[in-house]
Amino acid sequence: MIRLIFILALVTTHVSAQNLDGIIKFIKDNPKKASIVLIENSKEVLNFKGNQLMPLASAAKTIIAIEFSNQVVAKKIDANQSIAISDLSKYYIPFTDGGAHSAWLKSLQKKKADSVSLLQIAQGMIRFSSNANTEYLEDLLGLANISRNIRTLKLQQHSPYYYFTAGALMTCLKPDNLAESIWAKQLEAMPINEYIKRCETNHIKLKTDSTFIKTFSTVNLPLAVQKIWSDRLVASNATDYANIMHKINSRSYFKPAIQNIIDQIMEWPMVYPGNQVAFKHLGQLKKKS
Repeated sequence: MIRLIFILALVTTHVSAQNLDGIIKFIKDNPKKASIVLIENSKEVLNFKGNQLMPLASAAKTIIAIEFSNQVVAKKIDANQSIAISDLSKYYIPFTDGGAHSAWLKSLQKKKADSVSLLQIAQGMIRFSSNANTEYLEDLLGLANISRNIRTLKLQQHSPYYYFTAGALMTCLKPDNLAESIWAKQLEAMPINEYIKRCETNHIKLKTDSTFIKTFSTVNLPLAVQKIWSDRLVASNATDYANIMHKINSRSYFKPAIQNIIDQIMEWPMVYPGNQVAFKHLGQLKKKS
């Protein structure tokens, strides 16, 4: 039995990923904020608003992981190359990732003066959802290369990639003589192309100016700007992402060498003994003897 389920939800209240009843209740209570697609044995058996375009949040990191795997196999990058943690820290925006980046470093027992491999960076992006790792890999791999996978994977609805983590720093670009409420309205009305350019400006400043991050404070990140940041994240739909996961799960869409790297990044839940007992690999249950 091969079963894949993909859910996109704009969660406004805390719902535990392990609490299926809570997820179902959220979807029932917020039908306009959720979509769900279920594929079973390569057949779509459930599609609830699967074509609804929504911000992807961390799901967008899946295609970055795929492009990472492509470039490793093409020998454009070396998965074992050591990268100084200080190079990643340039992109760390305090108090905006729920402690993900710190939790990843703690899991590796690494300190700020240490280094990690590129593969570990990609794994930290997926398993811990480190935004700093994401921003670093977007810079390394190239936004155009990442976005090219949208066409290669035959996705129907997907916005191009940009430095979306840097969107949290829009308050740093606010003119001094402008009220936050006015700035929020200007950001909301700003054409997406201009917004993306400003995010790139933030990214470059993070990369080249160590003092830039000191101008940022969560105290100065009003809810109105946070909502704009969230609403303008890279977007797609549940149908497209269910199909991406189906391609990964099939073990036949990607070349074996690429699939091997993808598995090293995406299959982290298989480290748990319970999952090893239940699954052949994620999404495919073991046959009962």
